[in-house]
This record gives sequence, structure tokens and C-alpha cells, in this order.
Amino acid sequence: MKKQTFNNLVSLAQQESPPHVNVADDVISRLASMVYNKPDPYRAYTWVGATSAAIAACILVAATLFWQSNSDSVSEIMTYVSWVGQ
Repeated sequence: MKKQTFNNLVSLAQQESPPHVNVADDVISRLASMVYNKPDPYRAYTWVGATSAAIAACILVAATLFWQSNSDSVSEIMTYVSWVGQ
């Protein structure tokens, strides 16, 4: 009985014709207008982070150069003091 009902539905579906209205362009335009391009909320954080990293790198280089110059001076003084002490 179920197979006969299915066959009847198939024959009815084959007799139907598709609608003659083309709505694809209208549907696509409406869907495209529904899309909301939200700005990235983390973009500002990215720029702040990059700027902070650049500033930190400059400070690190300056501190390293300053430390090396000071350590050389101290090293020279200690060498001189140890030579005088001998």
C-alpha cells in the first residue's frame, strides 16, 4: 500500500511544472543587504600592542647599551684598583 502511494506521489510530482518566476536575483540582493560588516573590535588593540612592542624594543636596546658602557667603566676601575693594590 505504501509503495503504491509513493508511486502516485511520484507521478503527480512529474506532472507539475516549475513556476515561471525567477526570483534568484531578488533573493540574493536581499541576502546581501542583510549581511552586516561589523568592524573588528580588536584592531585598535593590535596597533597599541605593536606600538608598545616597538617602544619596549627601543628601551631594551638603550638599556643594554647603557649597561654595557657602565659595566666597562666599572671593570676598568676594578682592574686599576687591583693593579694598584698589588
